[in-house]
Amino acid sequence: MNFFSQVSKSAVALGLTMAMGMAGGCDQSKEALDQTKDQLAKVTSERDQLKGQVDTMKVSMDAMKTESDANKAKMAEADAKLAACAPGAAPVPAAAPEHHAKGPKPGKAPVAPVAPKVNPTAPVGTTTNPIKSNTGGL
Repeated sequence: MNFFSQVSKSAVALGLTMAMGMAGGCDQSKEALDQTKDQLAKVTSERDQLKGQVDTMKVSMDAMKTESDANKAKMAEADAKLAACAPGAAPVPAAAPEHHAKGPKPGKAPVAPVAPKVNPTAPVGTTTNPIKSNTGGL
């Protein structure tokens, strides 16, 4: 019987050792599970905050688009009024600049020549009144 008693004591000791090992292993996995749950909660909170920011930006963009459309309509109305006020001057459409070999450089508007100042009270044919009369030749 001594043999059976020794075997049963060894089995009980082995069983207790295994139980303690399993319990210790469960505690470690429980800690890892708790850490994972905490991390998941943080990431979920951050995601919700980012979703809120995206929604706010969408509302802001919609408001800006509405404002931009209103400003474009006002600009078109102002252009129409300007065209009506100056009937002799046709509105110049905004076209792509043409590139010629000897034309103005891209990005610079062509400059119209400036007419010399005329003084109609100065004698005809002078530098201040360069108008010539046709009365003398025929």
